[in-house]
Amino acid sequence: MRFIEQDRTAGSLSGVTGVPIESNRSRRGLLGIAFAMLGAGVLAACGAESAPAAAPTAAKPATAPTTAPAPTAAAAAVAPTAAPAPTVAKAEVKIKLAMWDYNPLIVRENLDMFEKQNPGIKVEGPETGPSGEDYRKRMNTSMVAGERNDTMYMRDEDAAEWAEAKWVLALDSFPGAAELDKDEYPFVSEQTHYKGKKYGTIYYVGPSVAMYNQEHLKAIGAKGPPTTFDEFRDQATQIKRQKVNGVEFPRFGKPGEGEVEVWYLASGKRMFDDNLEPIFGKDPLFKDIVEKLFQAYTGDRIYGDDPSGPAAFDNGKATYNWTSFYDLKRLNGKSTAAGCQSNCPSITGGAAQGQLMNYVNPSFVAGKTGTPAICRQYAIASASKFPQESWKLISFLGGKDKDGKYYVANRWWVEQGLNFGYKSMGETSEAKKSVEGWGDLDAYSKVMLNASPRPGVKGPWSAVWRADFTKMISDVMDGKMNPKDAVDQGAQLWTTMKEKFEKDKKS
Repeated sequence: MRFIEQDRTAGSLSGVTGVPIESNRSRRGLLGIAFAMLGAGVLAACGAESAPAAAPTAAKPATAPTTAPAPTAAAAAVAPTAAPAPTVAKAEVKIKLAMWDYNPLIVRENLDMFEKQNPGIKVEGPETGPSGEDYRKRMNTSMVAGERNDTMYMRDEDAAEWAEAKWVLALDSFPGAAELDKDEYPFVSEQTHYKGKKYGTIYYVGPSVAMYNQEHLKAIGAKGPPTTFDEFRDQATQIKRQKVNGVEFPRFGKPGEGEVEVWYLASGKRMFDDNLEPIFGKDPLFKDIVEKLFQAYTGDRIYGDDPSGPAAFDNGKATYNWTSFYDLKRLNGKSTAAGCQSNCPSITGGAAQGQLMNYVNPSFVAGKTGTPAICRQYAIASASKFPQESWKLISFLGGKDKDGKYYVANRWWVEQGLNFGYKSMGETSEAKKSVEGWGDLDAYSKVMLNASPRPGVKGPWSAVWRADFTKMISDVMDGKMNPKDAVDQGAQLWTTMKEKFEKDKKS
């Protein structure tokens, strides 16, 4: 599974492209720094906009004489006209936007539009760099060091950590924030809010959507894409047996922790309850899914690594995939830009261009569907000296422009297929027309209505836990651990991290 911003590490469905385990220690170290600083009370206080200077009190006029002597004609002729008071120009405000490497040229064009609509505010950047865990480490290091920050991209898996550390401002008191809340999809609001407060506006949402190669299914006479795991397994086995288009592994790669999550959530389940207790550990279905994926990988061998590499699905050498809906637009050759500065995927897709389509995510429970959906956001640094100007920027980028339109979100959707998080946008004729020729909006909408946040994102320790649990699931697929032990240990690890966080917070 591939998510946006070239964030191939965060939440990948394949164990091959999952969160790099070697980053665990550095991440845990930075997380520890954040909580240590929080406990010691030395984090910078939330920045507040400087209060405007009080208006000067008007000087009391001198008592006017009862009669004023009339000036002589000569005096009137030579009396100079009073010089007008000089106009003091309002100082230009400069704010910074920190982001990761995804279409910086389009971002700059959007910033130019913002500056045009907001004279007196200039935006430096965008300051760009690697995405995923590298972005988090870069920003954590910057905020711990007290470096200048104003606005920034914020991943859903980092929001709780940053809010707890008081690195980002709550947005509820800013004008228009409540109105944006009303238009968010429910699963989006769960991610833009933390402990009842709003911390982000929407950059885009990235539900993991099931996709398939239409030509491959026609070749085996399938009536349609699979709706359950059993149908998926049967179709994949037939494609492999018939070597349709030379396909050896209908699903590329090794099943990873992300793929387990997708199948589980599509089955109408949640991994954690409202108190962040790991209820998946006691659910037989979760262990069954891990076991079935292990069998599909090592027994049926319908999962595996094609010699063509991760682009096997793009090039027609794999039949099924789960990835972000927006990527389908690129794969079918409908995007207008690659989205990055270096090592970019082809905007024309691969050899399977025009053959690929999304469908309603299949599950282990007939009639159910769903998916985990990330929500990338814009946030304001607590230390910013210009919170009001910063709000204007992130409400423009992640909300509405001066004309009351979702200008930036609509542009991302129409040009790149980046998914929007506002309900009203899906009702526009432009949004519906823009998907023609590359995606099934009805199937996508069914999945969106049943989407939920990535499991556990409200736990500030969740990303560290997920990296470790990813390694456990990888060990299962490699035959180094049995499914039951991996699930039991994963649930116990979550509980241990949760208890440690709560203890450290109190101390």
